Amino acid sequence: MTTTTDNHAPVRDDSAETVETAAPHRSSSLRAVLAVVLTLLIVVSGAAIAFLLDQRSEVQASVDARHEVARVAEQFTVRVNNYDSESVEDYKASVSEMLTTKFSDEFDKAMEDIVTSVQEAEMDSEGTVLASGVASLDQDSAEVLVVADADVKTVFDTRQRHFRWEISLVKVDGSWLVDDFTPVA
Repeated sequence: MTTTTDNHAPVRDDSAETVETAAPHRSSSLRAVLAVVLTLLIVVSGAAIAFLLDQRSEVQASVDARHEVARVAEQFTVRVNNYDSESVEDYKASVSEMLTTKFSDEFDKAMEDIVTSVQEAEMDSEGTVLASGVASLDQDSAEVLVVADADVKTVFDTRQRHFRWEISLVKVDGSWLVDDFTPVA
């Protein structure tokens, strides 16, 4: 572009051309920077989503495991507290299938003393789980706290019993089994 000065001689003005050619150059640089930033945002977002999905599956697996051990502990509590004097052998078999070998032997020894009393008193019991909570859990062991009540009827009277147990579970061949239980205050 040329301009004239006061003495009317033509003067070349390159500033206008510089502006005109610089604008497309800045625009393409800005586009490149924006493309890089957008690409980085997409990559980071994808990584964050993958991480969160992985965390979600770990949390879900933990929730499922806690639910499973609580279910087994509750089922054990119900089986132990539901019996009648007419079907002691069925009762023993029902409870025994939920026990580890070690605890099953202890249970059988305890039942020898209890069976006579249950049959003489014509004892019937109906138990109900009121609450449970997982106290600890790892890959192959768990502790579950269970609160239960049982209505016990005998030829002598009717009583309501209250139980607060800590039930120890271990995983044997993929199944949770009761390895011990103790009363808690």
